[in-house]
Amino acid sequence: MEQTKTNLPIECQFDEVIGIILQHKNRAARMVNEELLLTAWHVGKYVSFKLKNEVWGSKVVTQLSEYIRSKRPDIKGFSRSSIYNMVMFYDEYSSESFATTVLHFLNSGFIQSTIGQLENSELTSKGTTPVIVQSESAQIVQMTSGQMPKILEMTTLSNHQEILSRCRNQEERMFYILYANEFLFHKSDCNNSLMISVICFLTNNDCYGYEETTSKDT
Repeated sequence: MEQTKTNLPIECQFDEVIGIILQHKNRAARMVNEELLLTAWHVGKYVSFKLKNEVWGSKVVTQLSEYIRSKRPDIKGFSRSSIYNMVMFYDEYSSESFATTVLHFLNSGFIQSTIGQLENSELTSKGTTPVIVQSESAQIVQMTSGQMPKILEMTTLSNHQEILSRCRNQEERMFYILYANEFLFHKSDCNNSLMISVICFLTNNDCYGYEETTSKDT
């Protein structure tokens, strides 16, 4: 086998090296993406609890953002609006309605992708052309334990923020999570793509943000 490979044109051998590089870069990118999503999930969960139990108000969220910036200027991405986006990320995706929507999509057999495989509450892959299959136990949504649904790893945090702010219901959000995953959109692409045009059409061009109704001034 190795002898056969040595007979390949030099460009093909170089392409094999590029393939190895890209494989591991993509794997690293997925790991980084997962950690960014988990950070947003757990920060959003923490702040959401404080707001809903009236322990914190909106002014405290502002103070938190300023404290992070002053205490750890090396930590970026935690402005007041970003923190509220994380609250929205947690509140919407931990909801029973999102869990029901995910189960509906899985049970309908709609999800057929070449990006990843969701099975037994884990994202796994098979070679270079993995597929998403239905989960009989539907444990990819783990509401009782408070874990982040693995299906959220199918796209980036920035894409989730776009989807959450522009889609009015969970069905639209689920569809565009899959859509963004399939076409591997980055945020810059997401803002200028057919995806966002369609979302704005579906929402009558009324793109709205998260209502900070869970907070009170203190």
